[in-house]
Amino acid sequence: MTLPSPARLLCAALLSFGLMGSAVPAVATDAVPAPSPSATATPAAPSTTSLPSTTDGAPAAESATTAPIEPAPGNGGTPKASDPQESDAAPTTASAEPGNQEEITSFVPDLTWNPLNDPNSNARYGEHFAQPLTPMKAASPLGLDGSAGTAAIAPRTGEFKVTLVTVQLSGKTVADTDAINMTAARNSITSANSYWNSASAGRLKFTKVNEFRHVSAAKITDSYGTIMATVTRELNWQYRSYESLVIFVPHADLNYNGSWGILGGGFTDSSTSGRVIMPYPSALTNNVVTHEFGHVLGLHHANSLACSNGRSDVPRSGASWADSACYSAEYSDTTDLMGYAQVSLPVINSFLWEYGGFGRGDEIQNLGKVTDAKQVSLRPWAGISAGRAAKFTDPVSGEIYYLELRAPEGYDAQSAVNGNRGIKITKQDILGWSGNASIVLTPNSRVSGWGNASLTWQAGQTFISHSGTKIRVDSVSNSEARVTIEPLQSSASVAKPLVDASAARTPAIGGAVSALVCGISGGGCYQNYQYGQVHWTKATGAHATQGAVNTAWGRSGWEAGVLGYPVTDLACGLKDSGCVQSFQGGNIYWTPATGAALTLGAIDGTWSALGRERSTLGYPLGNEICGLTGGGCYQNFQGGQIHWSASSGAFATWGSFSRAWGQTGWEKGSLGYPTSNEACGLTGGGCYQNFQNGQIHRSSTTDPYVTTGNLARAWAGSGWEQGRHGYPTSNTICGLIGGGCLQTFQKGNIYTSPSTGTAITTGSIDATWSALGRERGKLGYPTGNEVCGLTGGGCYQNFQNGQIHKSPTTGTYPTYGTIASAWGNSGWENGVLGYPTSGEICGLTGGGCYQNFQNGQIHWSPTTGASATRGVFNTAWGQTRWEAGSLGYPTGNQACGLTGGGCYQDFQGGQIHWSPTTGAHPTTGAIGAAWRATGWEKGSLGYPTTNETCTTTQTCTQTFQKGRLSWSPTRGITRS
Repeated sequence: MTLPSPARLLCAALLSFGLMGSAVPAVATDAVPAPSPSATATPAAPSTTSLPSTTDGAPAAESATTAPIEPAPGNGGTPKASDPQESDAAPTTASAEPGNQEEITSFVPDLTWNPLNDPNSNARYGEHFAQPLTPMKAASPLGLDGSAGTAAIAPRTGEFKVTLVTVQLSGKTVADTDAINMTAARNSITSANSYWNSASAGRLKFTKVNEFRHVSAAKITDSYGTIMATVTRELNWQYRSYESLVIFVPHADLNYNGSWGILGGGFTDSSTSGRVIMPYPSALTNNVVTHEFGHVLGLHHANSLACSNGRSDVPRSGASWADSACYSAEYSDTTDLMGYAQVSLPVINSFLWEYGGFGRGDEIQNLGKVTDAKQVSLRPWAGISAGRAAKFTDPVSGEIYYLELRAPEGYDAQSAVNGNRGIKITKQDILGWSGNASIVLTPNSRVSGWGNASLTWQAGQTFISHSGTKIRVDSVSNSEARVTIEPLQSSASVAKPLVDASAARTPAIGGAVSALVCGISGGGCYQNYQYGQVHWTKATGAHATQGAVNTAWGRSGWEAGVLGYPVTDLACGLKDSGCVQSFQGGNIYWTPATGAALTLGAIDGTWSALGRERSTLGYPLGNEICGLTGGGCYQNFQGGQIHWSASSGAFATWGSFSRAWGQTGWEKGSLGYPTSNEACGLTGGGCYQNFQNGQIHRSSTTDPYVTTGNLARAWAGSGWEQGRHGYPTSNTICGLIGGGCLQTFQKGNIYTSPSTGTAITTGSIDATWSALGRERGKLGYPTGNEVCGLTGGGCYQNFQNGQIHKSPTTGTYPTYGTIASAWGNSGWENGVLGYPTSGEICGLTGGGCYQNFQNGQIHWSPTTGASATRGVFNTAWGQTRWEAGSLGYPTGNQACGLTGGGCYQDFQGGQIHWSPTTGAHPTTGAIGAAWRATGWEKGSLGYPTTNETCTTTQTCTQTFQKGRLSWSPTRGITRS
């Protein structure tokens, strides 16, 4: 029961009953036994102990005169002295003096006791009681917007921490409190948690985190709101987000100002906090506690419209119903948890569901303002299907009506039976705060309250709103129902003449074979004819369908399918004797050769842009087929295909491009989906098509080839087909050494490998690299593209193990290894040697190699390394027969800065010295050693002026600037 309070919201479930005089106190199975007769009781002052916080763990402050809060159920403690028994308490079987701690002073119902089934309960319902004010701090408002049909409370996510307190009231004994069945109390919280967790799609939980025993100054004769206020004050309970307080008191029911029969009370302190008060557990406790937590979550009651004149619906008049014969019968929706208390826990209706922000958000179809007949399909409301209920706005009154199929499924298994199995219609009630109460509109409003066992509408019945909108129940089963909503103006009266006119202008469909049928999808109407149908809606008009086109439309689901209603008549005379008919969602094309096929959405748009049947694609060969990678679809045409995906759009492929793409694996292959149509007009009569991961190109002289990934990016960076490479002449070729890949082009190649990246090779550099064995040769993979702008118009390209240089005057040659290093140390092409004029040549004495350069050579051997020789030194060394002569290999480069501007170079067998006045001459052997002993060119002999000469008598002589040295086997070295 409910009334607004400035700070909080309150609700209670009421039942007035008379107790049987012969009732025997029932003790719950887990109730703690009363103390033994020897136990003595000491009266205690009323408890005002603060409740420990469940959020911050702060200790509770206690006064010196208060009794402690004990974990429940207790087994003694300090009880209050018993007050006189209430006048409605059942007599006990024990004859005990007042205050005896073993005495159970009131009737304790068994857990199977259901007051609703008790013939002596004298049940009465529907009382309204104002919530008494409490000293709690003011609660935050719920922020309800009063809207009729939109969520007023945003979806909440969190775990309610529940504190469970058993309260020993003044005048009640320890035994009374011990008789509270704690298992049932705890189970009621578990039941509420299961229900609201399911309703909130797992976002909300109710978890008991604390359990206490409390001795209160409140009396059972106090109104239940006063009891809750007193206990709240004594516990100093302050509401916090996602905290709730649940108290159980030792009595079979609660009262308001002496009016008994209240089964529980719920106090809404905010949209995420509240309190619940309960009497002894009974068969209804799970339902009532779950119901009260509904109030904690901001919901009011599920009521029914009761009208003595039998009206099924009535408009509002301010805060009242406009018909004085009608009123809101509170709690009277027995198919709803927020209605009467009962053993089962039926699902809250879709109005309360949406109002409280429950579920996933997709459970209720929003049909909007229904201005023409509309048929809707409903699934069991207690199920889990999306769109299982529906709501619509009445076009005249603006009120929102909610439609549900109540079937025996899930939480509705017990309640959705007999007259409560069918279509439930609800809307916002005039009761509640800010519109948080619902009202069910029943087939017989003359019966209200618990006595109305038929709250739903059955197949064949029609509900008519007060503005004249009809809701016709077409069919009902346990798995699905179909309902037609039809505003006041009948579609049939508008449609009939237009349907007749359409049939008259299409004589091929023959005569009518059925009456006009209205109320189908979109408020449409149709009529069957011998060879087809005519369909009508207000938006599309009336159009006939016939033959193969009509069959194809039927296979697509008629007006409820992807095409919707026809918007034109059938038109023929197209290419190849084709015909077409347009629909809301696309077209159907037919020819004698291809049959009938649908064209829809983006694929139809692309085909249209290409010229439809007169394009390269021709007619469709079948319907669109979906389920491809990435949710894609495709459709085959006479000349190709159109593929679509959400990420790529819809584009066509045909001819050689289609075949090339197909060879890659279509959309599952390396290219993915097309992202453009084929485009031509490129250099050399070329064409291309873009795909998600690359392109296909062809020219008048090259076939279509695929470029993807790094290879495609490298080619693009070089200027595509207009660059130095021209068009591709192969697809990507992988499986090369080191995981590399290659693609050939008209004027070069592009290589890529994981370790070197992607690079382009062209022209003479590519040819030179090829002669060396490409990536398997000495140079390995290229590590960058060709770089030009060097001295003399030269270019070079780096490779893993060397370089290739070219210039217009020297040709193209590689350098690698130690010879390349030696050349680099000399300054590359800008150094004294200039460009290479040959490749490396090996097979020399001692396993040596050499390479020619513009201004010299570099020689290498395993024992000497690589050194350059140039100019007069190179000539002088050559006169000694190079590395095969007396000097052997050079062991260093030319060095200058000697006396008189001279230079020298070391070799294995000696040196070559040069000065401007003496020229270049080698010194070797014994003569060379003797000269060195004189101090080289700085000594007494100066520079050599001739080479060493020997006679047949084995006498050798060499002339120097200041003398001559001779050697013979017999005389050794002599100077003259």
